[in-house]
Amino acid sequence: MIMEKKKFSEIDVLLVDLDETNISSILSKWKEIKTISKKITEFEDILKNKIKAYLREHKWDSHYDEFTDIKISIQNIESLRIDKNKVKNLLTESQYAKVLTKSVYEKLTIITPEMRKYLNDKAMGGDKK
Repeated sequence: MIMEKKKFSEIDVLLVDLDETNISSILSKWKEIKTISKKITEFEDILKNKIKAYLREHKWDSHYDEFTDIKISIQNIESLRIDKNKVKNLLTESQYAKVLTKSVYEKLTIITPEMRKYLNDKAMGGDKK
């Protein structure tokens, strides 16, 4: 991959040595970035839990931090889910067709050996990680 001579950010460094004409090189870089992404997500979750604990400890629903210019708040969110099978049983086919909205989108699925093992274990009845 040809990269301009300029200052790299930490993220740009991950793409050094990427061969865009080689699928193995592309997938290798994807796997590397995915691993880093998972670790960052873990750290983010840890920090979010610490933020929630801090807010609860101080009995605050929200807080504005002048130093970082960040506003945080805790909200209780209610979620509703519709059971499609029950709705289908309650309605005629034509009624169901009127309320059903269908959309089509493209989804790329990448199965790593770790994910394949997880899926195989789950299919065998275990929920092992």
